[in-house]
Amino acid sequence: MIPFTSGHRYFLYTGITDFRKSYDGLFGIIKSIMQSNPLSGDVYLFTNKRRNQIRMMVYDTGGLVLLSKRLDRGTFEIMESQTNHIKLNISWTQLMCIMQGIKLNSIRYRKRHIIGEKYLKNNYVN
Repeated sequence: MIPFTSGHRYFLYTGITDFRKSYDGLFGIIKSIMQSNPLSGDVYLFTNKRRNQIRMMVYDTGGLVLLSKRLDRGTFEIMESQTNHIKLNISWTQLMCIMQGIKLNSIRYRKRHIIGEKYLKNNYVN
């Protein structure tokens, strides 16, 4: 299994995807419609019309990986494009919220104190 991290870039296809498509069909959407490079290592996400299924496609060493999730109940909440873009660049946090069923419009990021290198060197380096 490929560990998805915040180091990856995630692109959500905002159109409706026919889930009869597999590797070659999704590869074609990424290349021609989304105008991206499917072999870049970026993660591409697709949903079906009812939004109860999601697929993620990524190139890993030596080949394409296609992951799929189908919900027993409910739907995936997908962000709507404000500018009619065919692909949205989403963060790892947003992806995790989509996968866990968390409403994206209710996410609030709390302020966090970031400890500087100077503080770390003065207090934690021998």
